[in-house]
Amino acid sequence: MSESTVIYSAPLHSLGDAILDISSSATSRRVRLLDCAQFLDDGILAIHEFPDFPSVPYTATSYVWKGLGIDPGHADDYQYGAFTVKGAEDGDPISIDVLQHACTVAVQNKTAYIWLDRVCILQNDRDDKAWQIRQMFNIYKSCAQCVVLPGGLRRLAQFDEETSWIRRSWTLQEIMAQSNVLVLFAWKYGKMLSWSSASALFAYTEVIQGKSAICSLDHALQVSIGSCNLTTEREKFQRFSFKLLGRGRNPHVGALLAVLNGKGIDSDASAQAVWRCSLMRTSSFPVDTVLSIMGLFGVTLDPRSFTKGDRRGATIALAKEIIRNGRRANWLAPSISLPPAKGLSAFPEFPHVSVAGQATLTTKEGDRPVEELIPWVGEGWLDGVPTGTMDDAGYFTFSGPAALVVPTGRRKDNPTLHDNKSPTDAAGQLQAIAVDGSIWRIQLDGEETYQPPHPTFIVFVGFLVHYTSPSFGCYYDPFRYRALLVEEHEPGKFRRTSYFVLHEAYQSSIERWQSHTFCLGGPV
Repeated sequence: MSESTVIYSAPLHSLGDAILDISSSATSRRVRLLDCAQFLDDGILAIHEFPDFPSVPYTATSYVWKGLGIDPGHADDYQYGAFTVKGAEDGDPISIDVLQHACTVAVQNKTAYIWLDRVCILQNDRDDKAWQIRQMFNIYKSCAQCVVLPGGLRRLAQFDEETSWIRRSWTLQEIMAQSNVLVLFAWKYGKMLSWSSASALFAYTEVIQGKSAICSLDHALQVSIGSCNLTTEREKFQRFSFKLLGRGRNPHVGALLAVLNGKGIDSDASAQAVWRCSLMRTSSFPVDTVLSIMGLFGVTLDPRSFTKGDRRGATIALAKEIIRNGRRANWLAPSISLPPAKGLSAFPEFPHVSVAGQATLTTKEGDRPVEELIPWVGEGWLDGVPTGTMDDAGYFTFSGPAALVVPTGRRKDNPTLHDNKSPTDAAGQLQAIAVDGSIWRIQLDGEETYQPPHPTFIVFVGFLVHYTSPSFGCYYDPFRYRALLVEEHEPGKFRRTSYFVLHEAYQSSIERWQSHTFCLGGPV
């Protein structure tokens, strides 16, 4: 490996309220790292630039650009000031004290450098930013460890503070690319003496005594859903739990546990949880919700091919590559309970995103968080989701078990997810009730008695399999089967209009359905 070049060096005491600008000395399309040894030993912020991808051990960081503000009650913990970065003035100032904690973690774990995107990317250089985004997955995959700063860069978060870290799009890839993920938080209670719990594992290590500590991401998630009795040098906690990542049956915590529990991104279980996370998370720009997960699927898109608001185009491009690589349309699993995107019904309506807040969809009741509109992830993942092909317009062509359905003219008031207990009605006719309340007669091949002008089909897309994480407990749902309701809107082309939740009593009926091919999209 070629030697690195120091492109920036300044004493820490000179950085208070300063604007850091490396544009005059940096070369576009190169990886840069912050030198932890010089930071801690010499009080100097030194940035190294590498002509090739660095082979030196380094720590990558995961944080939110808009995090927690300074807590007046802990102002004394932050004495060295903060600085901003040219081109990223909209983000929180970077606390030198927070960098000290992060560099200490890095050195304690035998890495001499830190990668911090705010400092290590040329924020005013569109070409460098696009190149860095394409390298992002590899940057996190190649690091020795990833350190999560849930509260952002202004200050360390207390263990019982809520943060927005788990709701941000980019943070998913950052911790999925790397198996060694640590959470850094403020901690004044000293070393752990003992713990006990039936629902969660938890252990931590102090970083700077009396000020900070780290724990594994897995343990942080476990004590977010569960709790433990914890005794430390300075405090005894009954039912100790984290709020940093969310509490209880938090949909974001559950979805992330499902991603990690799915035995790797190559599994359908993990892939579906990734799409679920993507739908629920938010970002500064809609396109980032796609660019932030592409590396997880082994796909590299050019960010310059899309405008900041083009989530639709980026989603089609990502899905095309996923399908072209022989993988399944796993985005269908978490999205079938959401309204279809206009003209793109193989996908859900794309949520509204913002630099702060939550991903939302507009409903009859007003804007609602997506996390409230999709089922709890603990119900499981769908086995049997189809694969196929996708064209440039987003039409997904696939084959699967299906049957022609015709409307009965009746509707069920106040439909639930448990309406389809039996495949037959009182007269012994095969039928199914869609979640929108419409009731359909199922006609098996060879039994068609009515041919509507626009054929409509019930299409099987998979059955629920429970995630094995103990955090989800023991769960079995006999309403395991999922099917789409699709209507032909022009010859050979279909749109999704609703879906079905079916009891396992439908299994024998589904086994009699013949394979049909559908081109699923929809009129604009």
